[in-house]
Formats: sequence, structure tokens, C-alpha cells
Amino acid sequence: MPKSVHRATVYPVRRSARLRPGKTLPVKPGPAPIHSIETYDFPEERSYFFDTNIWLYIYDPIGWPDQKSAVYSRALREIRNSNGTIYINCMIISEFINAFSRIEFKQQTTHSRYKDFRNSIGFRPVAEDIASNVKKILRNTLACDNDLKVIDLPEIMSFFEQGKYDFNDLVFAEICRSGEMVFVTHDKDFSELGVEILTANEKLLRR
Repeated sequence: MPKSVHRATVYPVRRSARLRPGKTLPVKPGPAPIHSIETYDFPEERSYFFDTNIWLYIYDPIGWPDQKSAVYSRALREIRNSNGTIYINCMIISEFINAFSRIEFKQQTTHSRYKDFRNSIGFRPVAEDIASNVKKILRNTLACDNDLKVIDLPEIMSFFEQGKYDFNDLVFAEICRSGEMVFVTHDKDFSELGVEILTANEKLLRR
């Protein structure tokens, strides 16, 4: 007796448009001040949130020197001297660790795959260096890991689905707006997110 053959039913894929007709997009945050870090006066007791790229400039991986390191390191000292508060959350720490690790991976020549490098004995001193730097960061910051109930995730996803914004960037902007923090960054993408910015990025300042 011949075996019965199961035939799967194939349904057509329904592709949604990038922007659905008739859908109201969220209101874009209004423009916010962008300050040059070179001329900023660091008022007393202000609150700041450092982007991942700022921590990488301050605690840069070996072989990744940049003149901006001195600029942002000075800003860190100025904030501490003015009794300012720098906030951080787990997302920033995670980005810092991953970015630092991949920068070191690109500089080594033993492994062609990142995962192989990550699991090798050669990664141990890199991990120790990263851990040391994260401990330094934690000594200079206060945690602000918001409860998800505090962050308007549906609103963030409405912006994200437009395909123009990074999810983490949207969360950082929301944290800064809700906590009235100055966002210290070198990333030009934040010019449209309604956050007060402190930067040494000339392109960002021209916006």
C-alpha cells in the first residue's frame, strides 16, 4: 500500500508597507540645545548621561588612540569638579564591553572569527582590561536602569519602525528627557531626538 504524502499548504507572504497608509506617526521631539564641549561652562550640580562612544574615548582600547580622548576626559573631570552627576545603565555597559572586545579583535591576527577570539586564552587579558575600565566607570557614575513601565516603549517602537533610528539610541534619549539630563555624545544621530547635547563633534554642532 503506497504511503500517503503530506502536502504542506503554502501561504503567500504578506509584506507590510514601510509606513502604513492613514497611520499617525508620533510627534517628533522639538529641537534641543547642542553645546560645544570646548566652551561649555559646566554649571553646578547638573545631571549627565554619557553615550558609549564617550566612555570608549576616555578608556580607549590599546592601539585606538584619538585626540578626542583628552577632550572628553577633561569633561569628566569638569563634571566631577562641579558636583555634577553622571548616570549610566546596563545597556551602556553592555555596548562598551562589546565594542571594546570587537576593537581588540580587529587588532589581533590569530583568529579570523570573533567567537574564536572571545573563547581563546588570548582574550583573558582583554577581559581583565575591560573589567578594570568598567569598574572605573562605575566609580564615577550612578545607575539609572529604568523600569520598563517608566519608558514609553510603544512610543519608542513607533519611532523605531520608521527605519531611521537605533533602538538603544531611542531609549537613551527617553532616559535623558525624563531625567532632564544633558546627553554627552559624539554621535550625530541624536540631533533629531529632542535631547540637550554636549559634544566635540563638529558635524553635530553645525546642525
